[in-house]
Amino acid sequence: MLYERYSRDEEFVARFRREAQAAAGLNHPHIVSIYDRGESDGSYYIAMEYLEGKSLKELIAEKGRLPADKAIFVAGQILQALQFAHEHNVIHRDIKPHNIVINGRGQVKVTDFGIARAGTSAKMTETGSILGTAQYLSPEQAKGKSVEQSSDLYSVGVVLYEMLTGRVPFEGENPVAIALKHISDEPAPPQSIAPEIPDNLNNVVMKALAKDPGSRYQSAEEFLADLERCRARLPVTPAPPSVDAARTAVIRPPAREATDAAATMVRTGPAREKKSRRKWPYLLILLAALALVGAGVYFLAFAQAATINVPNVVGMAQQQAENTIRNQGLQPAVESQEFSDTVPAGAVIRQDPQAGARVRKGATVNLVISKGSNKVAVPEGLLGETADFVKSKLTEAGLNPERQPDVYSNSVDAGNVVSVDPRSGTQVQKGSTVKYTVSKGPVPPKQVNVPDVTGLTQADASARLGQAGLKVGDVTQQYSDTVPSGQVISQNPAAGQTVDAGAQVSLVISQGQKPPAKVAVPAVTGMSEATAVSTLSAAGLLPTVTEVATADPAQVGVVMQQNPAAGTKVNVDSTVSITVGKKSGP
Repeated sequence: MLYERYSRDEEFVARFRREAQAAAGLNHPHIVSIYDRGESDGSYYIAMEYLEGKSLKELIAEKGRLPADKAIFVAGQILQALQFAHEHNVIHRDIKPHNIVINGRGQVKVTDFGIARAGTSAKMTETGSILGTAQYLSPEQAKGKSVEQSSDLYSVGVVLYEMLTGRVPFEGENPVAIALKHISDEPAPPQSIAPEIPDNLNNVVMKALAKDPGSRYQSAEEFLADLERCRARLPVTPAPPSVDAARTAVIRPPAREATDAAATMVRTGPAREKKSRRKWPYLLILLAALALVGAGVYFLAFAQAATINVPNVVGMAQQQAENTIRNQGLQPAVESQEFSDTVPAGAVIRQDPQAGARVRKGATVNLVISKGSNKVAVPEGLLGETADFVKSKLTEAGLNPERQPDVYSNSVDAGNVVSVDPRSGTQVQKGSTVKYTVSKGPVPPKQVNVPDVTGLTQADASARLGQAGLKVGDVTQQYSDTVPSGQVISQNPAAGQTVDAGAQVSLVISQGQKPPAKVAVPAVTGMSEATAVSTLSAAGLLPTVTEVATADPAQVGVVMQQNPAAGTKVNVDSTVSITVGKKSGP
């Protein structure tokens, strides 16, 4: 978030926007990714990737000074990030251990590109003049002058100094006092604090901390090359002495003693001898001065005659450059090879000594040869492919695949890649991290709880289910001795279960009490009593027997009549009366 005091400064806000946009264009494995920028309620913000790990400041505070090889490793990753940023015309301006994050795998990320913060006593934040942190300011920043690439490299030198010694080169009571020391004081060599620091690494730090921007490293690439020489235990040329240290002192002869004309007199003997002895010191000084002048003139003349100009071979093909150097009476030597996005493979990136320098005949001119661009294109055709396929293609291209948390997708099958960042076809540094995201399949429906609709009418149950995001499924009916007709007897799924939104709930609706069954009364007239009773019982009816006297022996024990009559529809368990004849008289 941009501090509120700056959000009212239109010029500062405009610069904040420009720098945020520039930083967002930096895609490098050692630079924090910028996802968004904007304004909310008058506050300006930049949204960056979340980094797990600790700042370099915290690590130094916990572990003290770092071993030389570890310090070289960390500084190298910082410089790789700055080299990429500088190639894209972005100057950090606030390199310090607080802005360097190191994760658990030892990977370095540079954060806070182009952002000036305000507030604490450790900061120099005079608006429009000085931006940065006092302990890590370059001399030109402390003077309020414009900053260049070498200003960032000075700050890297301070960070490297702190990693190696556990402290910064300059401390003071306040930011102004510290800034003045950056301008005027020479730092104590790190080797004087930690004697185990190698000479070549000591030279690298002191060159990075040169007061004059022209005397320090001119590019992160050049700084990196010397760190590689330190890693390989090769010598590193120390920085030239500062202008103040090399300034020639002027020795003035003693002032001539004043004489008093009135006291002048001619003396003989001892007096004349004393006056003669006083002249000898002046004569010796004069003769020494003349000798020095003569020697200087002779040396300059001889040196001028014995030295030649170094030719400019930067940009030439290696063979052409070597021939040019030999034709000048010098010896070419390939110091190293480096990647370059601007110099073709096989051509000279830089030379040492630089063009125009005067050197003795036969001196060596060191060359750094280009290995060509280190950029590769993110492979095409990754979207929709399996995660394993995408990972292998990125690895084959020399890139570092980094899987992001999986996401739901209604258009990409589960296990296949949804997105790639940077996009396919983008030119990135070899070894850069390419993030890819894998589909988890379609977005799952929302889960809801099934409400209880038993006892409701079908219409009310349908309305309540709709409010819960559910639908009425199959509807069946059945008789119930306990649930009134038209109300819900039961539901499936049952109340309280969790289901997908839009799921169907089946209902069973009551028809009320079941009506009794109807049967036709069978004809039993003329049957024997026993047969009639059995027939009626089998039909689900209840027979009742009434006997009547009869004079006809044929009617005895036989059903003479029935009620209800045969064929009548009656409820099951209804009573059917039968009349059976019995013998009359004694």
